[in-house]
Amino acid sequence: MVIGLLAFWMGLTLAARSYPSEYDWRYMTISSLLYQDRNPHGYGWGRAGLAICGVCGLYWVLRSVRGQGLTTASLAAGYLAMALCAVLPSPLLGIPKPHETLALTAFIAVCVGVSRLSFAALARPQAGRQRLSALAVAGLPLLPVMLAAAAQTYASRVHLPWVSLAWRARGVPAYWSFAFWEWLACAIYTAFLLWLVLGKRV
Repeated sequence: MVIGLLAFWMGLTLAARSYPSEYDWRYMTISSLLYQDRNPHGYGWGRAGLAICGVCGLYWVLRSVRGQGLTTASLAAGYLAMALCAVLPSPLLGIPKPHETLALTAFIAVCVGVSRLSFAALARPQAGRQRLSALAVAGLPLLPVMLAAAAQTYASRVHLPWVSLAWRARGVPAYWSFAFWEWLACAIYTAFLLWLVLGKRV
């Protein structure tokens, strides 16, 4: 799993460095790095990172997390969607951008799986109020997802176009940006997964 996480961040970093213009993670989504028409020299790095992370994550889940019901199913679905997102052609079966559906599936499924796995690890030796503290900490991976949804709802209500550098030029704060919360979610998932794997919590 550690190899997968390293591949994810290295792939996206190289993709961002190869981006044909300025790349500001606060106002530009991960998807911008993965489309050939937007990032012709770097999309391969990003897709390779996602594919390796998805395969490594799926192997880790099936080897170490199996037998935990919904948690296993959620993580497996998330990592499978991540791997497919990186390798399937677009369009596919009449769907113009299957990447978006798979990316959203991976985003939510990994989030739910990491939260459930973290709660199981934190609550195991605890009781009473300490279990509530464990629940609060384990819920942290859910926070960026909820805030990303809130940011997107706000953007649609005030009729802002899809997040881009134009937002920065207009002075829109980064915390209203879906991209900001998407990147933050990835950082939080990474920290929790490293704790779970290196701390031998699963």
